[in-house]
Amino acid sequence: MKVLGISAGREAGNSEILLKTALEAVEKEGHEVSFLRLHDYNIKPCTGCEVCTWLGRSNQPIHCKYKWDEDDFYSLMQQVDECQGLILAAPAYHLLPPGLLGVLVNRLHGFGYSASQANKRAGDPKLRRAVATIGVAGSDWNSLQVPVLNFYATELICSQMNLVDQLFTTGVPALGNVAIKPDVLERAALLGKRLASQLGDSGPVEYLGDRPEACPICHSDILVFKNGRLSCAICDVAGDPEIDENGKIKKIRWDGGIEVSRFSMFGGKKHDEAMGDAVKKTQKMGYVFTEEDKRIIKETRERINSYLTPVKPERKAE
Repeated sequence: MKVLGISAGREAGNSEILLKTALEAVEKEGHEVSFLRLHDYNIKPCTGCEVCTWLGRSNQPIHCKYKWDEDDFYSLMQQVDECQGLILAAPAYHLLPPGLLGVLVNRLHGFGYSASQANKRAGDPKLRRAVATIGVAGSDWNSLQVPVLNFYATELICSQMNLVDQLFTTGVPALGNVAIKPDVLERAALLGKRLASQLGDSGPVEYLGDRPEACPICHSDILVFKNGRLSCAICDVAGDPEIDENGKIKKIRWDGGIEVSRFSMFGGKKHDEAMGDAVKKTQKMGYVFTEEDKRIIKETRERINSYLTPVKPERKAE
């Protein structure tokens, strides 16, 4: 089995140190490992053109508007496609993983990799692949990092939340700071060993992490208050809290598991319903508008486009 490690941090920085420590542990368990730095790849941002969306809704082979040689997206995704397990490591920037990682994930529709695409691939062994994440932060500005990193990692490998473990460490702002924290290095090695134990072609992927979390699906601790109930911000599964005698939440009674999350067929139908009347009515149709709707949209876009010229950067002529 082959495990790919992706670092969204600096060369030989904290994220990479922990990631390679985990990969060493995977290799000791008898598996092949490989590694890439996200900063080495030039990935163009998604433009929202919806080429991949139209192709997917028409049951045609999915691809992005960008050609294979226009950037490094397909080169990177080929590495992802060939692995059986993934470890994603990243620092925290302004509460979140680096924006470059978001740019990559935003392009996944163009490779046929996303939760909505996975719902159409029942039985594909690639949907069973195991994932682990490593988050590194310098301070307390990190509250959104782990949930988003877990979501990015599982979307990146199209595994529908097959998270095995998550490691998060803070208070390491300096380059290479984790090298003098043997307990964190030991935990990274354990993460690699845990991931290796869940590699395979069949059977459920077991979550082995020990980080406190609320959601039993994505193992996130970020909840939102919606329609008078608590919901996981990542999975969108709702639940009701049980309060103890001290007024604290003892546990949450969830409506169900992944079968009622946004990563299921149930979630896919809910996603389409949320788009309202504009969603396709038959398999090969796109958004459905009346001729009057089309006229209003066209005229509005033309008017908005003609109002104000965008300020663009000044660049020297080559």
